[in-house]
Amino acid sequence: MGRILRPVRRLARAAEHITTTRELATPLPAAGRDEVGGLTRAFESMVGALRRSREQQQRLVQDASHELRTPLTSVRGCAELLQRARGRLAPEDEEQILATLVTETVALDEIVRELVELATDRQTVEDPEPLDLPAAAEDSARRFHRRTGRAITVTVEGPVPVLARPRALQRCVDNLVGNAVKFSPDGTPVEILVTGTRLSVRDHGPGIAPGDRQAVFERFYRGAGTQATPGSGLGLAIVHDLVAAGHGTVFANTAPDGGAEVGFHLPPAPHP
Repeated sequence: MGRILRPVRRLARAAEHITTTRELATPLPAAGRDEVGGLTRAFESMVGALRRSREQQQRLVQDASHELRTPLTSVRGCAELLQRARGRLAPEDEEQILATLVTETVALDEIVRELVELATDRQTVEDPEPLDLPAAAEDSARRFHRRTGRAITVTVEGPVPVLARPRALQRCVDNLVGNAVKFSPDGTPVEILVTGTRLSVRDHGPGIAPGDRQAVFERFYRGAGTQATPGSGLGLAIVHDLVAAGHGTVFANTAPDGGAEVGFHLPPAPHP
């Protein structure tokens, strides 16, 4: 009996050590081929998932602190200049400083909002249900046309209902359309194409370099031609996370005649 319980006690001691010290790199007992070995392997998988989650959180905090520092430095510089030169600035200079403050404050607000979205995954608390991709595309196209005046077309070819969370799906489409509007010249159209369970958004901007096709979905990533464009750098990362949570895939390409095509595939809804 003692020989049987010995590996269980070793695993229990390791679990207690991890609980007390929070050291997720603590080595675990070797896993055998019996039931205790299966328990040990399951525990290893759980600890590995916790370790990866912690690493992702730390990387998010480091990236976020770097991104927040730029607008915060600008806001502080403008505020200090207004304080030092109170009453001595020309009206046009004061107007420019105030405009910079507003721009940087909007940038801060967007970054914080997107960070909260990433950290909480609020859309994932919904239950997946059969949804109509063309309806989500049309809704997004109407709102962005009303907001920006841009021509946004929706083309539908053989649509298939998808299994997704309603708010998460709409957020994904909105982020793709918002990116297309942001990174393409004024006056050029934005095109949404729904084919089966695939939705893509096409713009007529600078396109995406081959080496950036996966990197554009990383948090805070900015391509060489988009460094000066306002934004949080989190929109496509949110699309990636929400689509992956719904067991779908994302893609990004450069269209043959220029511009970017970014979108996702989602699983089809089961037949009733």
